[in-house]
Amino acid sequence: MKKVLTETYQIRDVGEVLCPSNQTVKDGSTFSCTVQVGGEGKTVTITVTGEDGRYEVGAPG
Repeated sequence: MKKVLTETYQIRDVGEVLCPSNQTVKDGSTFSCTVQVGGEGKTVTITVTGEDGRYEVGAPG
């Protein structure tokens, strides 16, 4: 996820990423992770896009 945030969204100073454990990896399911950006906690939404574990990373908000 750090790679997506730094390369796709061009965000610098991405720190620790915390996602809840035991999330269902089912096409269409979503969950939120917390990421440190410049020392501030931001929420990022993860959307599962296939049964094989592919996912999309939303912009931090």
